[in-house]
Amino acid sequence: MSQFLSSFTPRPPDPLLGISAAYKADPRTEKVDLGVGIYKDAAGNTPVLGAVKAAEALILERQTSKAYEGPRGNVGFCAAIEKQVFGAQSEAVSEGRVASFTAPGGCGAIFLAMSLAARVSPEGRVWISTPSWPNHVNVAAAAGREALGYPYADLAAGTVAFEEMMDALRQARPGDIVIFQGPCHNPTGVDLSAEQWAYLGDFCARQMLFPLVDVAYQGFGEGLDEDIAGVRAFLAACPEAMIAYSCSKNFGLYRERTGCFLLQAGSAAAAGAASSHVAEIARAVYSMPPAHGAAIVETILTDDALTAQWKTELEEMRQRMVALRTGLANALNGALKTDAFAPLAGLNGMFSMLPLQGPVTDMLRMQFGIYMPGSGRINIAGLPEEGLDQLAAQMAPFMAHSQATAEG
Repeated sequence: MSQFLSSFTPRPPDPLLGISAAYKADPRTEKVDLGVGIYKDAAGNTPVLGAVKAAEALILERQTSKAYEGPRGNVGFCAAIEKQVFGAQSEAVSEGRVASFTAPGGCGAIFLAMSLAARVSPEGRVWISTPSWPNHVNVAAAAGREALGYPYADLAAGTVAFEEMMDALRQARPGDIVIFQGPCHNPTGVDLSAEQWAYLGDFCARQMLFPLVDVAYQGFGEGLDEDIAGVRAFLAACPEAMIAYSCSKNFGLYRERTGCFLLQAGSAAAAGAASSHVAEIARAVYSMPPAHGAAIVETILTDDALTAQWKTELEEMRQRMVALRTGLANALNGALKTDAFAPLAGLNGMFSMLPLQGPVTDMLRMQFGIYMPGSGRINIAGLPEEGLDQLAAQMAPFMAHSQATAEG
């Protein structure tokens, strides 16, 4: 009898998904889920946006087929995301130097990027910020790429550690891939300035690096246009780049797995040739992309009324997270009698890092039902609107202990 599978040993469970499962199984009513990165409203629910419901009603009324849409998927969706990323008057788009593909979520778009990069630069290594979204490393490994880290954030100051970051990236070799996160860096909430983005674009071009910009939270930081301004400055300075765009957060389409892979090339001919490789990769992995989520986004972004409704709902989500972030910063400063958490209020997006790691997070979970990963990353949208002072008071002794341990 074959023994192929008997040689396997179980892989460790995904820590974030394990936190979610443990939270659901906890019978306590006084519990807080700060783990998996999904938006939650004041009631703790992840709602379907009104604009999404309206778009789905239109799709149901108009749809006449469930046939495949082709390797690129929904071309109207792709065009709409190109506009979101590059702007309505982009020369790169009008000159045919941009190619785009519907992808199964942001993860699918990142995998297409890693697979294309392997063909462009077979020996290229992948540089990833430290810390970063854990799946960046996983996808790089799945594509057979060696992953290296570069310093990113000064968490105490709430700023990018730009000089340390550049010292590391100057060690990159021509053909290496560098992943930069767009607005609302996961897990720190610390973002690059527009000037830093432009510098990095020029640096990548001069050093002959192949960048991938991961845009997963546009609209969650300072606003739709403000959030993408730095990415556009980068793309203006770097003629060859890849972009992975996710609609999970800003459209609330988590389970629809709606993403877009985009690339910018130095010429229309190069973009066309690269597209043929992306189509070949996609064909081997999933053949044709899913359609429903892309149809929702296309319907919203090509209908003025639905676009306006979506922007209003997106702004409401953003403002709620800004208020929660500020409230937590004030509550922690009050509980610890310090101003050390003032920078927390000025960060962006859904995530931030707290000085709570490892066993300390286990104790918070057991004693108070506060669920968060051992890294100290928290989902700002999971914070309770009422009871931030109580939450801060529960966390404060553990933060003081962690600080004393670090200094000792």
